[in-house]
Amino acid sequence: MLSLAACTPVGRAVGDTQDTMPEVAHDSTHKSDMEIGVVGSVDSSADTLVMDALSDAELQSYYASLDAVNDTTATAQQAVDDFVARAVDLVLISGINVTNDSREGWDAVLDNARQAGIPVVLLNPVSPPDNELYYAASLTVNDRATDATPIAEALVTIQHDEPHERTIMVTTLH
Repeated sequence: MLSLAACTPVGRAVGDTQDTMPEVAHDSTHKSDMEIGVVGSVDSSADTLVMDALSDAELQSYYASLDAVNDTTATAQQAVDDFVARAVDLVLISGINVTNDSREGWDAVLDNARQAGIPVVLLNPVSPPDNELYYAASLTVNDRATDATPIAEALVTIQHDEPHERTIMVTTLH
């Protein structure tokens, strides 16, 4: 029986390759077979742009809405746990805001994703987790920048564990 700890790289986040290709060759998931769990923000219109961009790129994604939810932090944390249980290929968390009160809960769910070998990507984080081993990259949407990377391209690169920056400017436009 294999341990899930074998899925976690030493000293870096799952999917956080910044300078070289992984030492161990692997068959990566084809883009059309990827499943992305998207934990929405309180701004559902911004979430719609992200979901449309993923759909246009033919990436299968599941959306957990936080719109009209009273306890957005608990709902977002539960969504991460649900996506891990579903064994998605990547979790994208929009607008994460880790506070002193929510830190313990976020650490638990993000560590759960790490132990499962699922890369976590932050989108427009308000306050990211202190432990950088919990996420592979932080994306900032800038649809006006001509040099921004399409969000779907950035997510595929991260999921395939190919070299990428720790902070990436992305666009939802195509």
